[in-house]
This record gives sequence, structure tokens and C-alpha cells, in this order.
Amino acid sequence: REAFGSLTLRGRAFLGAGVTATVGAIVAGQPTIVRAGLLAVVLPIISGVVLVRSQYRIALGRRLAHARIPAGGQTEVTLTLTNEGRTPSGLLRLEEQLPYALGPRPRFVLEGIARGWRRQVTYPVRADQRGRYELGPMRVEVGDPFGLVRLDREFSSTATLPVTPTPMPLPVVP
Repeated sequence: REAFGSLTLRGRAFLGAGVTATVGAIVAGQPTIVRAGLLAVVLPIISGVVLVRSQYRIALGRRLAHARIPAGGQTEVTLTLTNEGRTPSGLLRLEEQLPYALGPRPRFVLEGIARGWRRQVTYPVRADQRGRYELGPMRVEVGDPFGLVRLDREFSSTATLPVTPTPMPLPVVP
């Protein structure tokens, strides 16, 4: 069920074209086109089942360069991604969820990470207003090589960034 719900527009088009070609070829008595139509029907289904049954085990670590920053300050966030699974993954699209006040959402694309693979990525965060901001969770989009199926996953880990008021120098008291 999840495999059919995760078909992309291309995957649904393949499925629809395959069904149409198969039915039309059966009516017209063209066995060669029936085989091509069946291939177009089966390919998105197999891609979806393989992608859903694949056990991706990707670990995420998040570290802030500064535990707290003043308003108007900037810090860097370091993400450490590790493939702890047995199988290599396909194309991964990662997007960090950030509050609007911290700037645009950082996005990363990773192609085919192998078993035991590890990578660190950093991005800057600037906060102009004081407050407590949640960084994360990270969304991961996994796709098959043909672009027929796409699964969305989300890490549960987040980090809190406290932004303190800007320090003001006080006048000397006699």
C-alpha cells in the first residue's frame, strides 16, 4: 500500500501508459506491445516494493558551534550523516526544518551513499530576534534510480538554539 502511495507523477504515468498499452495491444492482437506494456506496469510496482522493503539506516548527529548566541549573532550547525545499514542507498534529498526567523531551510542532495559512509555538512544560522528556536527535524526523501517512486522520512532529533538579548554597555555609576 505504501509503495502505491509513494509513486511520483512519472511512476503513475508509467503505470497508466502500461495499462493502456497492454489493453490496447490485447484488443489489437499485438503480443510484442503487450510485453512492453506489461514492463511499463511492472517497473513502477517493483521499484516501489524494493524501495519500501529496503532498510535504510541513516544516523544523524547535530552539533552547534555555540550553545547560545546573542541577537544578531551567527553560529554554524554541523550535521554528521552516517549510513549504518547493510545496503547502499540511492539518491537522498535532505532538508533541515528551521523557523522562518533563522533563514532559509538548508537543502542537500546525496547520491548513492555506500555502507559505512560518513559525511559532515555545515550551514550557518543567523538570528536577529531573541528567543528559543528548534532546529530540525531533518526530512529525508529517498527515490529510486528511475524517478518512479519517492519516500519521505523524518528524523526525530532536534536541537534548541537559545538567542539572548544583545548585551548593552552600562554607563559608569559614580
